[in-house]
Amino acid sequence: MLQLTSLLLALSALCLPPCHTFAPSPPRALLARPATRLLMAEDVEALLAAARKLREESSELETKMGKTPAAAEVVTASSKALSMPEALALLEGADTSSRAALAALPLTSFDNPPKSTMGLKPFNVNLQGLESRTGGKVTGDNLNIDSSKDDVNLNDFKDATILVTLVSSVLAVGSSVALPNNTGATLTYLFAIVPVLWIAVGSSAPGILASIIAGAKATPESDEEKLSRVAAHEAAHFLCGYVCGLPVKSIQMSPAPQVEFFATPEGDLMRAEYSSDQINRLAVTALSGSVGEVLALGAASGGSEDLLFLQNCMSRSEEFLGSARQQDLTRWGALMAWNILKERSGAWNKLKERLLEGAREGGGGVTVAECCAIVEATPN
Repeated sequence: MLQLTSLLLALSALCLPPCHTFAPSPPRALLARPATRLLMAEDVEALLAAARKLREESSELETKMGKTPAAAEVVTASSKALSMPEALALLEGADTSSRAALAALPLTSFDNPPKSTMGLKPFNVNLQGLESRTGGKVTGDNLNIDSSKDDVNLNDFKDATILVTLVSSVLAVGSSVALPNNTGATLTYLFAIVPVLWIAVGSSAPGILASIIAGAKATPESDEEKLSRVAAHEAAHFLCGYVCGLPVKSIQMSPAPQVEFFATPEGDLMRAEYSSDQINRLAVTALSGSVGEVLALGAASGGSEDLLFLQNCMSRSEEFLGSARQQDLTRWGALMAWNILKERSGAWNKLKERLLEGAREGGGGVTVAECCAIVEATPN
Protein backbone atom coordinates (compact mmCIF):
# COMPACT_ATOMS: atom_id res chain seq x y z
CA MET A 1 0.00 0.00 0.00
CA LEU A 2 2.84 2.27 0.82
CA GLN A 3 4.49 1.44 -2.49
CA LEU A 4 1.26 2.14 -4.40
CA THR A 5 0.92 5.50 -2.68
CA SER A 6 4.49 6.47 -3.57
CA LEU A 7 3.89 5.46 -7.19
CA LEU A 8 0.76 7.66 -7.43
CA LEU A 9 2.59 10.63 -5.96
CA ALA A 10 5.39 10.24 -8.48
CA LEU A 11 2.93 10.11 -11.40
CA SER A 12 1.09 13.21 -10.19
CA ALA A 13 4.41 15.09 -9.96
CA LEU A 14 5.12 14.22 -13.59
CA CYS A 15 1.67 15.29 -14.90
CA LEU A 16 1.03 18.49 -12.92
CA PRO A 17 2.90 21.79 -13.58
CA PRO A 18 5.30 22.86 -10.94
CA CYS A 19 4.04 25.18 -8.28
CA HIS A 20 5.31 28.78 -8.20
CA THR A 21 5.55 31.07 -5.28
CA PHE A 22 4.26 34.59 -6.05
CA ALA A 23 5.29 37.60 -4.05
CA PRO A 24 2.67 40.29 -3.51
CA SER A 25 2.81 43.12 -6.14
CA PRO A 26 4.09 46.40 -4.84
CA PRO A 27 1.73 49.37 -4.89
CA ARG A 28 1.63 51.31 -8.22
CA ALA A 29 2.87 54.44 -6.56
CA LEU A 30 6.09 52.63 -5.69
CA LEU A 31 6.83 51.49 -9.28
CA ALA A 32 9.85 53.15 -10.88
CA ARG A 33 8.93 55.66 -13.61
CA PRO A 34 11.16 57.05 -16.37
CA ALA A 35 12.48 60.47 -15.47
CA THR A 36 10.63 63.30 -17.23
CA ARG A 37 12.89 65.93 -18.81
CA LEU A 38 11.57 69.41 -18.22
CA LEU A 39 11.89 71.92 -21.07
CA MET A 40 14.08 74.80 -19.97
CA ALA A 41 14.13 78.30 -21.39
CA GLU A 42 17.02 77.54 -23.74
CA ASP A 43 15.10 74.59 -25.16
CA VAL A 44 12.11 76.81 -25.92
CA GLU A 45 14.34 79.37 -27.65
CA ALA A 46 15.93 76.62 -29.73
CA LEU A 47 12.50 75.37 -30.83
CA LEU A 48 11.37 78.90 -31.71
CA ALA A 49 14.55 79.50 -33.71
CA ALA A 50 13.99 76.27 -35.62
CA ALA A 51 10.37 77.28 -36.31
CA ARG A 52 11.48 80.69 -37.59
CA LYS A 53 14.03 79.08 -39.88
CA LEU A 54 11.40 76.74 -41.31
CA ARG A 55 9.01 79.66 -41.91
CA GLU A 56 11.73 81.65 -43.66
CA GLU A 57 12.61 78.71 -45.91
CA SER A 58 8.92 78.16 -46.69
CA SER A 59 8.39 81.86 -47.52
CA GLU A 60 11.47 81.86 -49.75
CA LEU A 61 10.22 78.85 -51.67
CA GLU A 62 6.76 80.38 -52.10
CA THR A 63 8.33 83.62 -53.32
CA LYS A 64 10.41 81.77 -55.92
CA MET A 65 7.21 80.08 -57.12
CA GLY A 66 5.53 83.48 -57.54
CA LYS A 67 3.12 83.00 -54.66
CA THR A 68 2.40 85.35 -51.81
CA PRO A 69 3.85 83.89 -48.60
CA ALA A 70 1.16 83.04 -46.07
CA ALA A 71 1.06 85.29 -43.08
CA ALA A 72 2.66 83.62 -40.11
CA GLU A 73 3.12 84.75 -36.57
CA VAL A 74 6.84 84.94 -36.07
CA VAL A 75 8.26 85.67 -32.67
CA THR A 76 10.70 88.54 -33.28
CA ALA A 77 11.77 91.60 -31.48
CA SER A 78 9.84 94.37 -33.23
CA SER A 79 11.69 97.59 -33.94
CA LYS A 80 10.25 100.66 -32.33
CA ALA A 81 8.94 103.28 -34.73
CA LEU A 82 10.64 106.64 -34.35
CA SER A 83 8.81 109.86 -33.65
CA MET A 84 9.32 112.76 -36.04
CA PRO A 85 11.75 114.64 -33.72
CA GLU A 86 13.71 111.43 -33.07
CA ALA A 87 13.92 110.53 -36.75
CA LEU A 88 14.88 114.06 -37.76
CA ALA A 89 17.61 114.26 -35.12
CA LEU A 90 18.93 110.89 -36.22
CA LEU A 91 18.96 111.68 -39.95
CA GLU A 92 20.08 115.32 -39.99
CA GLY A 93 23.66 114.34 -39.23
CA ALA A 94 23.69 111.25 -41.46
CA ASP A 95 24.88 110.88 -45.03
CA THR A 96 21.56 110.18 -46.75
CA SER A 97 23.35 109.60 -50.05
CA SER A 98 25.14 106.55 -48.62
CA ARG A 99 23.41 103.20 -48.30
CA ALA A 100 25.96 102.05 -45.73
CA ALA A 101 25.34 105.12 -43.57
CA LEU A 102 21.56 104.67 -43.66
CA ALA A 103 21.79 100.91 -43.06
CA ALA A 104 23.85 101.53 -39.93
CA LEU A 105 21.05 103.58 -38.35
CA PRO A 106 18.12 102.03 -36.42
CA LEU A 107 15.65 102.75 -39.25
CA THR A 108 12.53 100.68 -39.86
CA SER A 109 11.57 101.80 -43.39
CA PHE A 110 14.79 102.15 -45.38
CA ASP A 111 15.35 99.11 -47.62
CA ASN A 112 12.30 97.47 -46.05
CA PRO A 113 9.46 97.14 -48.59
CA PRO A 114 6.11 95.76 -47.40
CA LYS A 115 5.47 92.02 -47.38
CA SER A 116 3.03 92.44 -50.27
CA THR A 117 6.01 93.08 -52.56
CA MET A 118 7.24 89.53 -51.81
CA GLY A 119 10.86 90.54 -51.44
CA LEU A 120 10.85 92.34 -54.81
CA LYS A 121 10.94 89.01 -56.65
CA PRO A 122 9.26 89.62 -60.02
CA PHE A 123 6.55 87.44 -61.51
CA ASN A 124 4.50 87.60 -64.68
CA VAL A 125 1.91 90.39 -64.74
CA ASN A 126 -0.21 91.17 -67.79
CA LEU A 127 -2.42 94.21 -68.27
CA GLN A 128 -5.54 92.34 -67.21
CA GLY A 129 -3.81 91.10 -64.07
CA LEU A 130 -2.54 94.59 -63.27
CA GLU A 131 -6.04 96.00 -63.58
CA SER A 132 -7.68 93.26 -61.50
CA ARG A 133 -5.05 93.39 -58.72
CA THR A 134 -5.50 97.16 -58.37
CA GLY A 135 -9.29 97.07 -58.37
CA GLY A 136 -9.48 98.60 -61.85
CA LYS A 137 -7.59 101.72 -60.75
CA VAL A 138 -4.36 101.15 -62.70
CA THR A 139 -4.68 100.24 -66.36
CA GLY A 140 -2.40 100.36 -69.34
CA ASP A 141 -4.46 103.29 -70.62
CA ASN A 142 -4.29 105.65 -67.63
CA LEU A 143 -0.72 104.57 -66.84
CA ASN A 144 0.37 105.17 -70.46
CA ILE A 145 2.27 101.89 -70.76
CA ASP A 146 -0.11 100.13 -73.15
CA SER A 147 1.62 100.32 -76.52
CA SER A 148 -1.55 99.14 -78.28
CA LYS A 149 -3.36 102.33 -77.30
CA ASP A 150 -1.97 105.60 -78.65
CA ASP A 151 -3.04 109.13 -77.81
CA VAL A 152 -2.61 110.01 -81.52
CA ASN A 153 -4.17 107.79 -84.17
CA LEU A 154 -4.26 107.81 -87.97
CA ASN A 155 -7.35 109.99 -88.11
CA ASP A 156 -5.55 112.62 -86.05
CA PHE A 157 -2.71 112.64 -88.60
CA LYS A 158 -5.21 113.00 -91.46
CA ASP A 159 -7.06 115.85 -89.79
CA ALA A 160 -3.84 117.64 -88.91
CA THR A 161 -2.50 117.28 -92.48
CA ILE A 162 -5.72 118.69 -93.94
CA LEU A 163 -5.66 121.58 -91.48
CA VAL A 164 -2.02 122.39 -92.25
CA THR A 165 -2.70 122.28 -96.01
CA LEU A 166 -5.76 124.55 -95.75
CA VAL A 167 -4.09 127.11 -93.51
CA SER A 168 -0.95 127.18 -95.66
CA SER A 169 -3.03 127.61 -98.84
CA VAL A 170 -5.01 130.50 -97.38
CA LEU A 171 -1.86 132.22 -96.14
CA ALA A 172 -0.08 131.70 -99.47
CA VAL A 173 -2.97 133.17 -101.50
CA GLY A 174 -3.44 136.00 -99.03
CA SER A 175 0.23 136.88 -99.11
CA SER A 176 0.28 137.10 -102.91
CA VAL A 177 -2.78 139.35 -102.94
CA ALA A 178 -2.28 141.63 -99.95
CA LEU A 179 1.50 142.13 -99.88
CA PRO A 180 3.89 143.82 -102.30
CA ASN A 181 5.19 141.78 -105.22
CA ASN A 182 8.56 140.62 -103.89
CA THR A 183 7.42 140.09 -100.30
CA GLY A 184 4.16 138.44 -101.31
CA ALA A 185 5.84 136.08 -103.75
CA THR A 186 8.45 135.04 -101.19
CA LEU A 187 5.85 134.31 -98.51
CA THR A 188 3.67 132.50 -101.03
CA TYR A 189 6.45 130.03 -101.81
CA LEU A 190 7.27 129.61 -98.11
CA PHE A 191 3.66 128.87 -97.14
CA ALA A 192 3.25 126.54 -100.13
CA ILE A 193 6.17 124.39 -99.03
CA VAL A 194 4.89 123.92 -95.45
CA PRO A 195 2.52 120.98 -96.31
CA VAL A 196 5.36 119.30 -98.22
CA LEU A 197 7.65 119.60 -95.19
CA TRP A 198 4.86 118.34 -92.92
CA ILE A 199 4.41 115.18 -94.98
CA ALA A 200 8.19 114.68 -95.24
CA VAL A 201 8.64 114.86 -91.47
CA GLY A 202 5.65 112.60 -90.93
CA SER A 203 7.12 109.99 -93.24
CA SER A 204 10.61 110.00 -91.73
CA ALA A 205 9.94 110.87 -88.05
CA PRO A 206 6.25 110.46 -87.22
CA GLY A 207 6.98 110.73 -83.50
CA ILE A 208 7.74 114.43 -83.88
CA LEU A 209 4.34 115.11 -85.44
CA ALA A 210 2.65 112.84 -82.89
CA SER A 211 4.07 114.89 -80.01
CA ILE A 212 2.91 118.12 -81.67
CA ILE A 213 -0.60 116.74 -82.21
CA ALA A 214 -0.75 115.28 -78.68
CA GLY A 215 0.29 118.63 -77.23
CA ALA A 216 -2.42 120.40 -79.21
CA LYS A 217 -5.04 117.89 -78.03
CA ALA A 218 -4.04 117.97 -74.36
CA THR A 219 -6.17 119.91 -71.93
CA PRO A 220 -4.11 122.70 -70.41
CA GLU A 221 -3.56 122.50 -66.65
CA SER A 222 -3.51 125.37 -64.24
CA ASP A 223 -0.33 126.05 -62.30
CA GLU A 224 -1.87 124.62 -59.12
CA GLU A 225 -3.04 121.44 -60.86
CA LYS A 226 0.40 120.93 -62.39
CA LEU A 227 2.07 121.49 -59.03
CA SER A 228 -0.23 118.94 -57.36
CA ARG A 229 0.52 116.40 -60.07
CA VAL A 230 4.28 116.88 -59.77
CA ALA A 231 4.12 116.66 -55.96
CA ALA A 232 2.18 113.37 -56.11
CA HIS A 233 4.64 112.04 -58.69
CA GLU A 234 7.81 112.97 -56.82
CA ALA A 235 6.49 111.96 -53.39
CA ALA A 236 5.73 108.51 -54.81
CA HIS A 237 9.26 108.32 -56.24
CA PHE A 238 10.76 109.25 -52.88
CA LEU A 239 8.73 106.77 -50.82
CA CYS A 240 9.17 103.78 -53.13
CA GLY A 241 12.84 104.45 -53.80
CA TYR A 242 13.54 104.85 -50.09
CA VAL A 243 11.84 101.62 -48.99
CA CYS A 244 13.50 99.79 -51.90
CA GLY A 245 16.90 100.76 -50.53
CA LEU A 246 18.02 103.38 -53.07
CA PRO A 247 19.95 106.23 -51.42
CA VAL A 248 18.78 109.74 -52.29
CA LYS A 249 21.09 111.81 -54.46
CA SER A 250 19.28 115.15 -54.29
CA ILE A 251 15.95 116.89 -53.87
CA GLN A 252 14.97 120.25 -55.31
CA MET A 253 11.82 122.32 -55.02
CA SER A 254 12.20 125.00 -57.70
CA PRO A 255 10.78 125.48 -60.25
CA ALA A 256 8.94 122.27 -59.27
CA PRO A 257 9.60 119.41 -56.81
CA GLN A 258 12.08 116.85 -58.15
CA VAL A 259 13.67 113.84 -56.41
CA GLU A 260 16.77 112.13 -57.78
CA PHE A 261 18.04 108.75 -56.58
CA PHE A 262 21.22 106.90 -57.22
CA ALA A 263 20.60 104.22 -59.82
CA THR A 264 21.66 101.39 -57.48
CA PRO A 265 22.09 100.90 -53.71
CA GLU A 266 25.84 101.13 -54.32
CA GLY A 267 25.62 104.39 -56.31
CA ASP A 268 25.42 105.26 -59.99
CA LEU A 269 26.88 102.84 -62.51
CA MET A 270 28.81 104.49 -65.31
CA ARG A 271 29.97 101.48 -67.33
CA ALA A 272 29.04 98.37 -65.38
CA GLU A 273 25.92 96.32 -66.01
CA TYR A 274 22.89 96.18 -63.75
CA SER A 275 22.10 93.02 -61.81
CA SER A 276 18.59 91.59 -61.78
CA ASP A 277 18.10 92.80 -58.19
CA GLN A 278 19.07 96.34 -59.19
CA ILE A 279 16.72 96.25 -62.18
CA ASN A 280 13.87 95.12 -59.92
CA ARG A 281 14.40 98.06 -57.55
CA LEU A 282 14.62 100.51 -60.43
CA ALA A 283 11.45 99.15 -62.05
CA VAL A 284 9.42 99.79 -58.90
CA THR A 285 10.93 103.24 -58.31
CA ALA A 286 10.61 104.36 -61.95
CA LEU A 287 6.93 103.34 -62.24
CA SER A 288 5.98 104.73 -58.83
CA GLY A 289 5.68 108.31 -60.11
CA SER A 290 3.06 107.43 -62.73
CA VAL A 291 1.21 105.19 -60.26
CA GLY A 292 1.18 108.09 -57.78
CA GLU A 293 -0.42 110.31 -60.41
CA VAL A 294 -3.07 107.66 -61.09
CA LEU A 295 -3.87 107.37 -57.37
CA ALA A 296 -4.03 111.14 -56.88
CA LEU A 297 -5.59 112.32 -60.16
CA GLY A 298 -6.91 109.27 -61.98
CA ALA A 299 -4.40 109.27 -64.86
CA ALA A 300 -0.69 109.74 -65.45
CA SER A 301 0.93 112.12 -67.92
CA GLY A 302 4.44 112.69 -66.59
CA GLY A 303 6.09 109.28 -66.72
CA SER A 304 7.67 109.25 -70.18
CA GLU A 305 11.14 110.22 -68.93
CA ASP A 306 10.94 107.57 -66.19
CA LEU A 307 10.09 104.89 -68.75
CA LEU A 308 12.95 105.97 -71.01
CA PHE A 309 15.35 105.84 -68.06
CA LEU A 310 14.13 102.36 -67.08
CA GLN A 311 14.41 101.14 -70.66
CA ASN A 312 17.99 102.40 -70.81
CA CYS A 313 18.84 100.56 -67.58
CA MET A 314 17.24 97.36 -68.86
CA SER A 315 19.38 97.55 -71.98
CA ARG A 316 22.42 97.43 -69.67
CA SER A 317 21.20 94.45 -67.65
CA GLU A 318 23.54 91.53 -66.96
CA GLU A 319 20.73 89.22 -68.03
CA PHE A 320 19.37 89.75 -71.53
CA LEU A 321 15.88 91.22 -71.35
CA GLY A 322 13.83 90.96 -74.51
CA SER A 323 10.96 93.27 -75.36
CA ALA A 324 8.32 91.00 -73.81
CA ARG A 325 10.33 90.61 -70.61
CA GLN A 326 10.86 94.36 -70.34
CA GLN A 327 7.14 95.02 -70.66
CA ASP A 328 6.42 92.34 -68.06
CA LEU A 329 8.89 93.91 -65.60
CA THR A 330 7.34 97.33 -66.24
CA ARG A 331 3.86 96.06 -65.36
CA TRP A 332 5.22 94.21 -62.31
CA GLY A 333 6.98 97.39 -61.16
CA ALA A 334 3.72 99.30 -61.44
CA LEU A 335 1.92 96.68 -59.34
CA MET A 336 4.59 96.69 -56.62
CA ALA A 337 4.57 100.51 -56.56
CA TRP A 338 0.78 100.37 -56.11
CA ASN A 339 1.17 97.99 -53.15
CA ILE A 340 3.75 100.24 -51.49
CA LEU A 341 1.75 103.44 -51.97
CA LYS A 342 -1.44 101.84 -50.68
CA GLU A 343 0.19 100.29 -47.60
CA ARG A 344 2.26 103.40 -46.85
CA SER A 345 -0.39 105.92 -47.88
CA GLY A 346 0.07 107.94 -44.68
CA ALA A 347 3.75 108.59 -45.41
CA TRP A 348 3.01 109.30 -49.08
CA ASN A 349 0.32 111.87 -48.26
CA LYS A 350 2.57 113.65 -45.76
CA LEU A 351 5.38 113.76 -48.31
CA LYS A 352 3.00 115.27 -50.89
CA GLU A 353 1.89 117.95 -48.44
CA ARG A 354 5.47 118.82 -47.50
CA LEU A 355 6.62 119.03 -51.13
CA LEU A 356 3.65 121.22 -52.02
CA GLU A 357 4.31 123.46 -49.07
CA GLY A 358 7.98 123.76 -49.96
CA ALA A 359 7.23 124.53 -53.61
CA ARG A 360 4.76 127.28 -52.66
CA GLU A 361 7.34 128.79 -50.34
CA GLY A 362 9.88 128.97 -53.12
CA GLY A 363 11.73 125.75 -52.30
CA GLY A 364 13.21 126.72 -48.97
CA GLY A 365 13.45 124.44 -45.97
CA VAL A 366 12.74 121.02 -47.50
CA THR A 367 15.69 118.64 -47.05
CA VAL A 368 16.38 115.01 -47.81
CA ALA A 369 16.74 114.30 -44.09
CA GLU A 370 13.29 115.75 -43.40
CA CYS A 371 11.65 113.64 -46.11
CA CYS A 372 13.40 110.52 -44.80
CA ALA A 373 12.21 111.36 -41.29
CA ILE A 374 8.61 111.70 -42.53
CA VAL A 375 8.75 108.17 -43.92
CA GLU A 376 10.32 106.77 -40.74
CA ALA A 377 7.87 108.53 -38.43
CA THR A 378 4.79 107.43 -40.42
CA PRO A 379 4.86 103.62 -40.38
CA ASN A 380 1.49 103.11 -42.08
